[in-house]
Amino acid sequence: MENAAVHNGLRALELLFARPGRNGAMALPEDPLLERLRGAFLAASEKPVSGRAAVADYLNAIQREAGDAPVDAQLAGRLFDLLIDHKVLPADLEREEWSENTAFLLRLGLELLAGIAALTEQLPEAERRRVFPAALELFRGVRSDLPEREFAAQLLACDRFRRCRTFRYLGGKFIQSEVTSAKPVERFFGYLGMRTAFQDHFRKFAAGKTNLPLLVNSLPGYGKTSLTVSFALAEPELVLILPDPEALEKGWLELVTPLAARPDHKFVLFFDDIDPRHTDWYSFRTYVGGAFTLPPNVMPVLAANYEFPANILSRGRKVTFPVFDEVRCTEMIEEFLQGTFGLKQPRANLVSVIAADYTEDFGQKKFTELSPRSLIRYLSMYEQDRIKRKTIMELSFGELITRPDAELFYEFNIELMRALYGEEYIKRLLKERLRALE
Repeated sequence: MENAAVHNGLRALELLFARPGRNGAMALPEDPLLERLRGAFLAASEKPVSGRAAVADYLNAIQREAGDAPVDAQLAGRLFDLLIDHKVLPADLEREEWSENTAFLLRLGLELLAGIAALTEQLPEAERRRVFPAALELFRGVRSDLPEREFAAQLLACDRFRRCRTFRYLGGKFIQSEVTSAKPVERFFGYLGMRTAFQDHFRKFAAGKTNLPLLVNSLPGYGKTSLTVSFALAEPELVLILPDPEALEKGWLELVTPLAARPDHKFVLFFDDIDPRHTDWYSFRTYVGGAFTLPPNVMPVLAANYEFPANILSRGRKVTFPVFDEVRCTEMIEEFLQGTFGLKQPRANLVSVIAADYTEDFGQKKFTELSPRSLIRYLSMYEQDRIKRKTIMELSFGELITRPDAELFYEFNIELMRALYGEEYIKRLLKERLRALE
């Protein structure tokens, strides 16, 4: 069955994907599809020998091992990644005239497809009957006469960072993901200084002015995760990557290298809920402000309930949330009323009775924490419950106006900090407060 198309297909496959091994022989990467295609090409080029795998056997193996997507679609993703490895970016494929390097790579890709089409089109009938129908289906759409521009468009469609803006990074792979915590930035209330800091930092990164790491810490429930996700996605130029915390310690270079190869995109690496006390910072310190320079299109964001060590803070911009108390509680409520119900200047009595009702619900164990998170959950009831809105409005016009209990916030925060940071932290905090009074 050997012909020019099969020969050129094998040649293209090896030129594109094979690399010299230690013994001098050309070796393909460990990829079932590529390995089986090479076997099929070789089987088609040699005379049949009893006991040796034939083309049909390789086609069947591809169907079992390489997935159910059409072969040309599977190859398109691999070829797109190969173009990126050769520093051919999507913008290069969209040009009216291609460079010699781009044209050469595309021509090899088309030769590979033509060779694959020849494998099935010229398969002897006796051998075709040995191919599983499901395997033949994978090869049915492979064309030997695909126009170059149409081929380039197929490869462009494989740009995962154009198709999606949020990814998990697991096992060395970028996996498209939907982030359910994202909401419009206008739906955040209170902590104006923190919101301004997030907006300023992400906008500057999107504009190419900085990629300084953002180091965020606060007590639990203050909105570190949702603020990061929402303000990052509010900038259309940014792609959000959510790696496992382990990637901060092991695999940092493997994570950042493929992103550095895509200067046409800007990436926010969001390491959420890390524990700075037990993190091995060696890789981070080496590649961020150390011996190596962080790629300009990559910006890490680290969020923790604990403080970052000094040698990490010196490498980024610190954002620390002030403690949530009765003052910040009423500020959030006031902004919520303004943004949700259009009250330009909510009456102080209304804000006060809502805050007092919230703390009373906490005292009745309807919430486990006094935090912005639980307050927003409480306030959302007013959007859904007309009777509750009417009741709280009537209370605000009463003779007796209740106030939020400042002591309740203080006691909750002290106990939470003691549980998280230990008794020594509380003692140090009290000493600092006493010094401030002197």
